[in-house]
Amino acid sequence: MEKKLFEKEVESHRQIGGLDTFSQAHQDLFVMYMTSFMREGTYLEVGGAEPKQSNNTYLLEKYYGWSGWSLEIDEKLCREFNKQRRNPCIQADATVFDFEGLLRERVSAERVNYLSLDIDPSSVTLVALKNLLGISFRFDVITFEHDFYASGPQVMEESRELLSSHGYQRVVSNVMCRGRDFEDWYVDPSVVGTEIWSPFVATKIECADIFRRQSHDAAAEGSHA
Repeated sequence: MEKKLFEKEVESHRQIGGLDTFSQAHQDLFVMYMTSFMREGTYLEVGGAEPKQSNNTYLLEKYYGWSGWSLEIDEKLCREFNKQRRNPCIQADATVFDFEGLLRERVSAERVNYLSLDIDPSSVTLVALKNLLGISFRFDVITFEHDFYASGPQVMEESRELLSSHGYQRVVSNVMCRGRDFEDWYVDPSVVGTEIWSPFVATKIECADIFRRQSHDAAAEGSHA
């Protein structure tokens, strides 16, 4: 499993456990761990927003050669995204977008390695999720922003029921960023082995602690080797 440090660049990023991360809550690191630091994977990012800072897919594209597509309804954000990123951002409404058509045209297998869902408000993210669960494609890793701290339990609970009914395994529940629990992280257990995701199982945990815990466990294991 590769855990190399990257050359320092101008873009805003941090390091957790010796690994670079650009995501707000280190979602990119979760994807990397769950896919065994895969190179040349595929992603679908629903809610592109900023192209680099606090973006869930920039690290995947820039340092691991992933291909993918971002959706962003805001024309200005989409235009700026396409100026700075290699992979395209599509200006579209994710609640009605033809994801099946997009992916059938561009992905050879009925599987995408990562799905990021982050739209404001979270009720719209839920509608986008329902749209995506209606297509034939599946996703190895999913991060879903439910904004429980601000929106209450409805979106969180309904999204959990939906994803569970479609066979997805919730790994980290109520990921917190600065004390605000706002997101759940999932895998497809038919492709991500239990030995990979089970060490990450946690509830109401600060995002950085998820990965600091992994580094601590690895160090402890090494000391007893």
